[in-house]
Amino acid sequence: MRRSIPAIGAAAVALAGLLAGAAPAAASERAPRDCGQLRITDTLPVPADGQQARRDVVVGADCRLRYESVEVAPVAADRSYRTSSEMYDCCNILMTSLTTRTDAESSTYDTHVNREPWDAGWTVENVTRTTGSTVSTHAEFGYRGIFDPTGRWYHNVHDTSVTVAPDGTMTCRQSVTLRHTFIGWHWEHSCS
Repeated sequence: MRRSIPAIGAAAVALAGLLAGAAPAAASERAPRDCGQLRITDTLPVPADGQQARRDVVVGADCRLRYESVEVAPVAADRSYRTSSEMYDCCNILMTSLTTRTDAESSTYDTHVNREPWDAGWTVENVTRTTGSTVSTHAEFGYRGIFDPTGRWYHNVHDTSVTVAPDGTMTCRQSVTLRHTFIGWHWEHSCS
C-alpha cells in the first residue's frame, strides 16, 4: 500500500500533537467530567448480630449523588464492631479505603491504597484517631501518578466512627471528602 507524503506528514503531526498532550476533539468530548470537590456523609442502620448493612452512593452523569438502597447481608460474627468507607473509580477500582474495628478490649484501623506499578498512585498521608465511647478514625490520602503527576489534584479524606452505648448498642457513621470527583465514581460504606 502506498501512502502519499502529505498523508504521512499529517499523521506524524497528529501523533506529535497527541504525545504533546493535545487531544482530538472527539476524545476530549468523551473525557470524564470533573464534578469538583464533594463531601458525602451517611449513617447506616445498626444491623443484627452477624449481619452487615452497606450502601453504595454513585456520582451521576449530572454530578448529583444517587444513594442506593441499604443492603443487609450476613457476615462472620467476631464480636467486634466494624465500619468502613471505600472510594471506587468509574472502572470499579478501589482507590482508597478506611476501616475501623472496635471491641471490648481494643480498636484498630486498616487503610487501603491503589498503587501504580512505577511507585506511584495513592498514598496514606495522615491518620488520626480518638478513642472512648466513640472510636473515630480520620485518614487523608494523596495521589501522584498517571492521572496527576503534580500530586495536587486528587485528595481523599475518609472518616469512620463507631459509638458503643453503655447498653451495648452501636451506631456507625462514615464520610468521604474528595477534592475532585468524576462521574461514575462511587462510595461504598458499611457497618457491622
